[in-house]
Amino acid sequence: MQLGKWRIEYHLADGWADIFYGGQLVIPHAVAVAHLPEVVSSADYKSHKLSHRPIRDRFGSGIEYVVESSNGGKETMIQTFWLYEHSDYFLADVEIASRAGVAASYMSPVTSQIPSHFLPAGDNRALMVPFDNDMWVRYSALPFGNEVTSYEVSALYDNASREGLVLGSIEHDNWKTGIHVLTSSNAVTRLEVFGGITSTNTHDVLPHGDVRGETVKSPRIFIGLFSDWRAGLEAYAKANAIVAPPRPWAGGVPFGWNSWGKLQFNLTYEKAIQVSDFFAKELPQFKNDGVAYIGLDAGWSRLTDAQLKAFVDHCKANHQEAGIYFTPFTAWTKDGNKPVDGTNFKYRDIFLYARGHIQTIDGGVALDPTHPGTKSLIQSNFNRFKCAGFRYVKLDFMTHGALEADSHYDPQVRTGIQAYNQGMKFVSQQAGSDIYLNLSISPLFPAQYANSRRIACDTFGTIGQVEYMLNSLTYGWWLGGVYDFNDGDHMVLADYSEGENRARVTSDAITGLMISGDDLSDGGDTLARQRAKKFLTNEEINSMARSKTSFRPVEGDTDDHAASLFTWAGQDGFYLAAFNYSKSKKTMQIDFSRAGLPGNKPVQWQELWNHNHGVATNQLDILLDPADVTLLKFN
Repeated sequence: MQLGKWRIEYHLADGWADIFYGGQLVIPHAVAVAHLPEVVSSADYKSHKLSHRPIRDRFGSGIEYVVESSNGGKETMIQTFWLYEHSDYFLADVEIASRAGVAASYMSPVTSQIPSHFLPAGDNRALMVPFDNDMWVRYSALPFGNEVTSYEVSALYDNASREGLVLGSIEHDNWKTGIHVLTSSNAVTRLEVFGGITSTNTHDVLPHGDVRGETVKSPRIFIGLFSDWRAGLEAYAKANAIVAPPRPWAGGVPFGWNSWGKLQFNLTYEKAIQVSDFFAKELPQFKNDGVAYIGLDAGWSRLTDAQLKAFVDHCKANHQEAGIYFTPFTAWTKDGNKPVDGTNFKYRDIFLYARGHIQTIDGGVALDPTHPGTKSLIQSNFNRFKCAGFRYVKLDFMTHGALEADSHYDPQVRTGIQAYNQGMKFVSQQAGSDIYLNLSISPLFPAQYANSRRIACDTFGTIGQVEYMLNSLTYGWWLGGVYDFNDGDHMVLADYSEGENRARVTSDAITGLMISGDDLSDGGDTLARQRAKKFLTNEEINSMARSKTSFRPVEGDTDDHAASLFTWAGQDGFYLAAFNYSKSKKTMQIDFSRAGLPGNKPVQWQELWNHNHGVATNQLDILLDPADVTLLKFN
């Protein structure tokens, strides 16, 4: 099987394949594996038949190759490979077909246990991508010589040359996908890309549910070898967006405020009104498309319906849109006898059970997304939001709806991701096209039901919290190609140094949404209002943040920490953000060729916070204060 730089040599006598790119062996002796529950691989079948046909689909023009394997019985394994012209990646899946029916809890289109030496001997890394963003989990780019289990996608790359292999699922309807990699100091010794993973990182206590039918299919996986692993992850993001396009949004990246940053459960109607007025009078330029979003987070339930409507109307009078908070798949009670408002159900009917027990994460009890009682709660809350006129809803604690369970109300639903898809589709439909949906704590995928996703967990204002959030940008910036925008969470400025304020605002500006989080009400911190007027009014930075982009990391060798340098090539210039996370001054050397700037000729630069400027060639040395940032624009 061959097209472009990819060649797959399938050994029809034995049921395994060698996968080459540009003549180099990348994945040796690859087999497909399924648990039915007995373990079967493509090498277990005696007969293998190959066919192919030309294709033209959303990914381009190419050839579809199909290998059908059987032992002469009713069961057939079907492996499909999609190769495309001029593409650095190919796609693959595996399915099992039987008229008697199939139930599979694990399916791997590609598993290899033969060592592979496809990367140059540099700084080889294996990327661990978390399943969700809960509990301050971090991405980690571990040096070779470790065992890594990643979720949905991983990259195996040499940071020195940047050459890398990107592998991941581009379908997220039925399976939680795992990438299990075992490496030695200079080789990949085991590689396994499969649907059917559960672990403490997915917050599951049960094994993955089984997918059933006369035909059962694995997730379709993306396998690409790239000269730059960063371009590979961006291509992976585009492939996901081809399969499931982002939720449509005609507006720009949201600017505004959220009450959780400082007010939290001290939120009142009066304070919310005063914050709206502060933005209208003191920060009229902190908006996008002429709108700022003023959002009520957890704590809004103390407001009456009349107050909610009055708050929305007040925001509209201030040329703002109002936001609110909701946890559609999570209950904040363990009382199973409590009635579900507006229904004949009690909470015990809609809880999601594992081994007969309720399931909790972060103190919240998981609800069954397929249950009519859960859907009634979702519908009634969105009707309430719409009646009041809210245009922005922050959705939190979403992973609860993706947990594996003893059973679901819908008997056709067998896995947590199937349930989550059904629930999220219902949420999106109830919201309609006029409400912006922002995911807070949630799985990476599926992504098509919301407009943006918070890239990390709660981030406030210390330099340590900035570094934590930027760890997610370092290895997850590409999610800006899957969602409309990434969300760097609320910016809290009071109680922190001015250097930390600059770093925090910059971290959001290079990530996506620009959401303030201080108590800016009349009785709030005077320093908070002063800092907001000082740090949220830099028009050059705000203009850059409106660009609907996330900056790339310059390096990917930081283990479970954040990179220090991030770049973006905009239409009006080349931007570079340099962070100092330490408590002492630090000199950073910016290598132009490494950062992506032109070499051997003078380049003008301007610092966007202090407005210093100059000219440099090939390299620029920057002296950074402790816990601070510099944001440069090169012309």
